[in-house]
Parts: sequence; structure tokens; C-alpha cells
Amino acid sequence: FPDCMNNLYDRQTRLIDWNTETLLGLLKKVVARRGDSSPSRRRILEANPAMLHGGSIPLEEVKEIIELPEFNHRTGKKQQDPDSVEISSQVVSQLREYVSCIANQYRNNAFHNFEHASHVAMSVIKLLSRIVAPREMEAEIIGAANNKKTAATLHDHTYGITSDPLTQFACAFSALIHDVDHVGVPNTRLSEDMPHMAEKYTYRSVAEQNSLDIAWQMLMEDRFTELRGTLFATQAELQRFRELVVNSVMATDIVDKDLKQLRNGRWDKAFKKDAESRIVESERDAVNRKATIVIEHLIQASDISHTMQHWHVYRKWNERLFEEMYTAFREGRSEVNPATFWSKGEIGFFDFYIIPLARKLKECGVFGVSSDEFLNYAIENRREWEARGEEITAEMVAKFGKEFESCEEDDESDGYMC
Repeated sequence: FPDCMNNLYDRQTRLIDWNTETLLGLLKKVVARRGDSSPSRRRILEANPAMLHGGSIPLEEVKEIIELPEFNHRTGKKQQDPDSVEISSQVVSQLREYVSCIANQYRNNAFHNFEHASHVAMSVIKLLSRIVAPREMEAEIIGAANNKKTAATLHDHTYGITSDPLTQFACAFSALIHDVDHVGVPNTRLSEDMPHMAEKYTYRSVAEQNSLDIAWQMLMEDRFTELRGTLFATQAELQRFRELVVNSVMATDIVDKDLKQLRNGRWDKAFKKDAESRIVESERDAVNRKATIVIEHLIQASDISHTMQHWHVYRKWNERLFEEMYTAFREGRSEVNPATFWSKGEIGFFDFYIIPLARKLKECGVFGVSSDEFLNYAIENRREWEARGEEITAEMVAKFGKEFESCEEDDESDGYMC
């Protein structure tokens, strides 16, 4: 047992290290983007106490359009090299402490755990790194990386996402926190088991809102004052960060039909060319609308990125999700045995959610080869699952059924809990 525990501890530590280094790299870009402007922490802390300690429930804060910064050539000119930015040891220490605290808030579920959150964060970082310019710009960018026109065009093509490191930090942060305190059962069961929490969050997106509130309240604690002072130079930055995190985490609830319908409607308004979807709005609102919905779909795709990666990665996480749901059923925390629907259910998930989502990533036009890669893997995994899904499901039932029965026998004999 000690060796096993040490291995788990070492893995957790490595994940904490990776997430800390990733967020630190993004934080350096945030500071570098400001150039010579310095944080005004006191102004932020005193401007809006409700923002620090929470006001309405997150679901009520979801925005149709989040306003990202306009392109500013002067800001680009005075921007530092992120590698040259020095972040104080105190801020680095607070960042690592925050990531460690978030890691400890994740429960020991088979699927919804800190490793999953880290996997989602890795996908977010990969997609952000793959955001590209249109092909007709490539030669121009190579030949004139600092050209004002080129930078402005790149900003517009990527809807401002590439120009704003704070948005990128918010995306990675949202991935890290999105399943904090997840109890291993869906929202329907969570609402039954925890009626006070369900009532607080109006019986919608209960787990997602709880995760966000826990993570946000922790970030606003006094022990992370210097971290906030470095991350947010103005009240407007704090407000925008909050909006991005709320929209992103709420987007991970893919079961709520109303939220899904609203997101689909926003996508149509942003990208559909037909007369029914077209709306009259300013060019700036149109760009921000696209940025908002692309960010939401980025984290949605990352949340299920295992379905759009190599077969062995898909199988690993598919089995873990089955284990989590099967364990909940055998322990009486779920009324539905996943074995009764798993094989056919995966086909439906591919056909009606995964593959359409992968096509949207391609349709929005900013993720380059990654969108093709995700779509191709999704189609291939669906084909493989269609051929082997029933066999694999039977194997998982046998595996976890046997493990559960073994745990019950041990428990009856000597009190040991698996």
C-alpha cells in the first residue's frame, strides 16, 4: 500500500507542477501584454466587494456576448517578451498553493478527478496554441511578423483571442476548476441527494455552479491577494475574467436542454449565413459574439477531448467513466445500470454530440489542423466502437462487477473498505 500511495502522490504532484507552470507561463504573457503599466491592487479590491465574494448565482451571469479588448497597435509595440517577465516568488508560491488547493478539492472519482481536469487543461492549451491565421495571411506573417496590418488582421481572424492573454488564462483556469468537488453522479441525482444545494442553484447545472463558486471564493481569499494583484490590473480585467470563467464552466453542462438550445442559437447567429440566423449588429459585437461562442466550444471539446484522440486514450477515459457510473449504481447512488445502455449510448453520443462538435471547431475556422485531427479521430473512434463496443462493454461489466464483489467480501470479513 505505501508504494501505491507514493505513486499516487507523485502523480498528483507532477500534475500540480504542470498546471502551475502552464498558468505561470500564461500569467507572464498577461503581464507582458500590459507593457509598463503596473497593477493597482487596492483599486481592484475596493471597487466591487460583490465581485470578490460573489453575488448572484453563476447561471444568471452567463452572457451572450463577452467584450474582449479591441486591437491596439500601441499595446503591441510596448509589449515585453514574456520570457523576460519576472514574477515575484511570492506570487509564484501563491499560484502553486492555489493549484494545490484546487487539486485537493477534487474527489477520488474514477473519471471526474484532478487528472481529468488536467487532461482538459492540456487540450485547452493545445487548441489555443493551434489558433492560426487564414492561409492567405501566412506568407505575410512570415515576412512581416511585426507589421501593424498583419497583427490587426490576425486579431480579427481569431476574434481577438490571440491578442488577449487574460482570455487564454481564463480558458486554462476554467478547465482546471470545472469539476471541483464533483461527487461522481449526474446533476439529477446530486439534486436529490443535496436538496439545499439544488435549491440554491435553482435545480440547474448544480455541480457546475458549485465547482465555480468553490474555486472563485478560494481565489478571492486574502492569502491570494498578490496573485490577484498580478493577474488583474484593473476592475475591468477582473470583471472580464469572471465573465469568461462563468461562461466557460457553465458550457461544460451539456445535459441541460435550455443551455444547449441557447448555445446552438448563439452559434447560428455567429456563424450561419442564412437569412433566419442573420441579425443586425455592429462589427465589434459580431466579432465578440464569435469569440464568446468559440471559447465555449473550445472548453466543451476539451472536456470530451479523449473521444477525439487516439483510440487507447479514448478507451482509457471511456472505461473510467463507465467505472464511475457503475460504482454509483452498485453503491445505490444511481438507479440506472450503465451496462444496459453503454454500447449503443456511445454511438448516439458520437453521432449527436461529439462529431457535430468537431465539425463546429472546423467550421469556425481558427483552429487549423487541430480541427481536422479532432474530427478524424472522432470518426475513427466511432467506427471502432461500433465494431467492438458490445464486446468492450461486456468486458468492463465483468471486470468491475468482479472487483465490486471482491470488495464486498473483504468488507464483510475484516471491515476493510475498498
